[in-house]
Amino acid sequence: MRIIKTTLVAGLISILAMFSAQAEKVKIGDPGWTGATAIANLLAAVVTDKMGGEAELVPGNNTAIYAAIDRGKGEIDVHPDIWLPNQEAY
Repeated sequence: MRIIKTTLVAGLISILAMFSAQAEKVKIGDPGWTGATAIANLLAAVVTDKMGGEAELVPGNNTAIYAAIDRGKGEIDVHPDIWLPNQEAY
């Protein structure tokens, strides 16, 4: 499980690097549970402090976060803590 989370975080950082390199604001969903909030804040710190970009935490539940990502309108770009297979339906 730890390897999966590490791999997911590395993947998210790669995605964030792409957004940050384009000088866009990265909007990170925050579903509100402790682990996800910690990861969201860590990702935001990496984007702002290490990559010179902008990051915004957007609160919401899984349904709202995944729907915003799916719409592709820039409402939310990243879900910080994906649990598979539990969230596979989203």
